[in-house]
Amino acid sequence: MIEEDFQCWQEYKTQRWVFNKLEVAMKLGYDCGPAGVPITKDGYYIVRPIYNLYGMGIGAKKKYLSLKDDSEGMIHHEHISPGYFWCEWFSGKHHSVDFKKQNGRWVAFNEVIGYHYNEDNLVKFERWEVVEPSFKLPEWVHELSTEKYLNIESKDNNIIEIHLRSGNDQMWDLDVGSIAYPVWSGDNYEHLKNLDFIGNMHKESFKYQADGHLKDVRLGFYINKGK
Repeated sequence: MIEEDFQCWQEYKTQRWVFNKLEVAMKLGYDCGPAGVPITKDGYYIVRPIYNLYGMGIGAKKKYLSLKDDSEGMIHHEHISPGYFWCEWFSGKHHSVDFKKQNGRWVAFNEVIGYHYNEDNLVKFERWEVVEPSFKLPEWVHELSTEKYLNIESKDNNIIEIHLRSGNDQMWDLDVGSIAYPVWSGDNYEHLKNLDFIGNMHKESFKYQADGHLKDVRLGFYINKGK
């Protein structure tokens, strides 16, 4: 079974473009550009790698950029590192939606909403809540074809990532209203010890460190099951 993005890269050669987050942003009509291209208006932007097959939000950060003060520097890789891109910042809830193909159409069967501790750390989520699937896909997304699943991440209705695999496996069997609290190494969770604990998909915690590129390491989840 295909579980990781690197496996999808090897398996779905004609659809590798979806791993290019800048390409996806441009296809969706967002205000965006690669390192070396200046912004055209003041505002908050998300800055992150164009490619990140590891996931977990490596390198992603929210940044305010000024047309007057930052544009010239951006041409020379100030503010945005080579291999990264900038894209307009979307406010709203972070959705992660898993889909199955039915009669040639992707149909959502699991949707969760994630809540960050704060916008200064886009890696670390405080909780994920299971909701009734309702996300509507652009028509062109239905043309994507995989072994079995598709995962979409969005801020409200604005798609920010496409994965040619599932993403919410550990929450498939939870009822609407259930909450999964990620457990982060070094944090205190005494107040949640009465809840059931489930580990990560991979038991080895080093697989969630990205060889030191992630300072926040997830160990699993405490689950508060809905009724």
